[in-house]
Amino acid sequence: MRTTALSKIVVFSVAVIIFFPSVEPLGSELVPPSAQGDLVVAEPAKRVVTLTGYTRARYVMDIVSEEAGRCLNVTADVGDQIGKDGLFAVLDTTFIDLALKKNQVDQKRLANMIAFHAKEVGRFEKLVERETAAQSRLDEIQNKLDQAEFQIKTLKVQESELRERRSRYRITIPQGWSIIQRDVEPGEWVSVGKNLGKAGDFRTLLVPFALSPEEYRTLKTLKGPIELFLPGEGQHTISIKASVARISPAFDPETRKINVELAVTQTLAENRGGLRAELTLEMPDPSGAVLIPAEAVVERYEEFWLTRANGEKIRVLFLGDGPDNTYRVRAAKLNPGDKFRVKPQ
Repeated sequence: MRTTALSKIVVFSVAVIIFFPSVEPLGSELVPPSAQGDLVVAEPAKRVVTLTGYTRARYVMDIVSEEAGRCLNVTADVGDQIGKDGLFAVLDTTFIDLALKKNQVDQKRLANMIAFHAKEVGRFEKLVERETAAQSRLDEIQNKLDQAEFQIKTLKVQESELRERRSRYRITIPQGWSIIQRDVEPGEWVSVGKNLGKAGDFRTLLVPFALSPEEYRTLKTLKGPIELFLPGEGQHTISIKASVARISPAFDPETRKINVELAVTQTLAENRGGLRAELTLEMPDPSGAVLIPAEAVVERYEEFWLTRANGEKIRVLFLGDGPDNTYRVRAAKLNPGDKFRVKPQ
């Protein structure tokens, strides 16, 4: 009896195994390895490059006299900003004024002569009509009238030239520019072409930089205004906005640099040359390192490991801490964009 009951139990167990195979947790075959936990993406590591330049005036010009004369007055000194009239110095206009007066007298004389010849032409035209005067005499008087009119036109041109020259006895530079150098004093004789000083436009400052081709490419990728830092301006480092003003098309084969000038239009506490400005660029890390969140990196026996989305484990070289709780790591088959598990088991 006991044997028969035992046999029935065995047969029933075999039947259950045949008709009901082993059961696994629901959905285990539908969950890919990559879905087991959150995933993070490896980002390319950056290195920060800081370049230093010094401000200077956007434009600089020599102040040169176009006329000769004795200097009567100098209205601006070194560091002064030129006002609305743009006046820097005034030369003595005595001789040019005398030339203008002589020109006016000559014009009045010729105007009187033209009036006389015009009357003569009118009288002789009537006489020629009556055939009491020769046509040649009328032609002679008409020619004198024409020559006098030509002469007065020449004097008017000379008058315009003298007045233009007289205006240049007032030596001017653009409004808002500042005097950099002054080389003339009142009472001094000024000859034509003499350099009286230098002036510059410090309302816009230029900051020159020499960039490598990689730095230049990075600068071109920046969108919007470029940020510069002025350490020591006032008591704190301040940030200002700049834009690209000039890019030299030449390439220096010795330094292997490209000359770039950035323009700063922002008004500072003191707009002048020699202010130190720093340009910060984020360059790709030449080592090929990537940034990965610290929680995705596992350390075992002084070795560091990452687990890919498919479960593959790779050993990485730890290079140090990165920004925002990340690590800088590197491996032969580790590239930006690769996905890894967070807190892998």
